[in-house]
Amino acid sequence: MKKKFPAWGIVLIVLAIIALIFGVSVISPYNTMVKLDEQVTTAQANIQTQLQSQLDKINELMPSVQGVMDQEDEIYKDIAALRSNTPGITMDADGNMTIDPKASLTDLESADAASSQMVRDINVAMESYPDLKSSDVMRDFMTSVEGAENRISYAREQYNEDVQTYNSYIRSFPHNLTAGMFGFSPRDKFEASAAAQNAPTVKFD
Repeated sequence: MKKKFPAWGIVLIVLAIIALIFGVSVISPYNTMVKLDEQVTTAQANIQTQLQSQLDKINELMPSVQGVMDQEDEIYKDIAALRSNTPGITMDADGNMTIDPKASLTDLESADAASSQMVRDINVAMESYPDLKSSDVMRDFMTSVEGAENRISYAREQYNEDVQTYNSYIRSFPHNLTAGMFGFSPRDKFEASAAAQNAPTVKFD
């Protein structure tokens, strides 16, 4: 007479099937969401790094700009205002600007627009002040502008691509169920201003 398959064995098989289904439908998507979310975070950090590189160039140039320009000049005032009143940018006692390490995406958007505007203001100032225009510091700065702007633009595009991939994944069914269960929510894309999307025109006429 054949032995009857034990009930506890059937229970174990059912539990194993349930665990497998849970792993496929929840654990694997969860791990993917974590990975995609980290990619977005890294991409945002890359934007911050490139913006800081741009600010470092401006920090190097500012003593020369301030030494030549009339402090009553409107361009000087614009640059000073941008340096002191831009969310996401902090300034130390020496006037050097840095990106706030805790800057939000909105703050980075403001810093991006402000740094691009500062470059444009400096470019206009260069045309107005022959001494500034002919300085080696200015020439070195302006020749680095296009490359810096291109790197920032690439970082913005990469961030938005990573955000789109992440958002599409967590919003699709059945991943949206896992996302809701573990608190994954859509991330905002980086919105560059119209001015920041175009590299400044550098003139040495």
